[in-house]
Amino acid sequence: MLNFSSLSGMDKNPVPSPSDNVFPTPSIFGKIPSRLYVYGVNWIGDAVMSLSTLQAIRSQFPETFISVLASRQTQDVYGLSPVVDEVLPVFSRPGKAFSKRNAVSLCFPLSFRSAWTLWKGGWPNRIGYAFEGRSLLLSRALDYTGWKRRGQHQSTYYRELAESVYGPLGESDPVLSVPPEEREKARKFLREQHLDGRFLVAVNPGAYYGAAKMWPPGSYADLIRRILDCDPDIGVVLFSGEKDRWVTRDIASRVSSSRVFSIDGVLKLPVSVALLSLCHYVLSNDSGMMHLGGALGLPGAALFGPTDPVATGPMGGRTRILRHPVRCAPCFLRYCPIDHRCMLSLTPDVIWPTIRGDLGNVRRAIK
Repeated sequence: MLNFSSLSGMDKNPVPSPSDNVFPTPSIFGKIPSRLYVYGVNWIGDAVMSLSTLQAIRSQFPETFISVLASRQTQDVYGLSPVVDEVLPVFSRPGKAFSKRNAVSLCFPLSFRSAWTLWKGGWPNRIGYAFEGRSLLLSRALDYTGWKRRGQHQSTYYRELAESVYGPLGESDPVLSVPPEEREKARKFLREQHLDGRFLVAVNPGAYYGAAKMWPPGSYADLIRRILDCDPDIGVVLFSGEKDRWVTRDIASRVSSSRVFSIDGVLKLPVSVALLSLCHYVLSNDSGMMHLGGALGLPGAALFGPTDPVATGPMGGRTRILRHPVRCAPCFLRYCPIDHRCMLSLTPDVIWPTIRGDLGNVRRAIK
């Protein structure tokens, strides 16, 4: 094991395994470092999955002050976590509370740029995975190839990185806390659209990663019509960001119902999350919204095609995975070069009995 003080500069120790603690427990100070700086990830879904590790650290070391350096894409996700004490811009520099002897910096992204940013910014005791020749910018680099080879869920990537500092950490599902003021904005939005008081189904048909992850808009429209026909009390909220709102607009035009409304990517993320928390069921592709729904404890279904639910499936245990096995999946391609069979095989006729059963069970449970 390394002493805490040995990480103040670059070290040339061999790449450790996840079980090798960078800091003794207790450390040379008789305690775990009191400040944790985390360079956060850039995708919403990845940010949600990383929260379980921060929650485990807070649970076992409640006095640790947790700061996250986050991009504009994910700063609000980390801001909604009840265990994150402050969210900083990624190009921030250590403040007055900084000390090389009481702080550690975890580099969650795998990119060269993230390690460079931490090194250039003077962040202390930088711990990350070895990748893309960035090890020289880290105080200690862990074996990424070894983790990748085990084929584990993405959440373990963050946990094992933290365990190199804190020792074994417990497992937990990500949790988001919606502020009352954001929830009230969401309620106002529902009142304005005459959707308040309804059983709400959240639908997220887009995917920033690429079209290969998306179920066809026509299939979504077909399924939404069936959902609306099965109960006159159901309302549907179509979620999207600015880049994929063309999908929700397409679907809304095909359905043409006063009980369907698209937010068109105009709501800021905290309000969108608050609105999602007021829904009762989530239907989504493999996307950030799928992970947000899981972190809010919502039941739902996720359609998987080119990606692997074992690696990036939603946490929380309440999301059903809908998948049609094909030889070429998971391919992880952004765009399908052939016939998109992994998603097209999941026709509305195939999945509707399952969705109808889920909606019935959820409705009975909340009455």
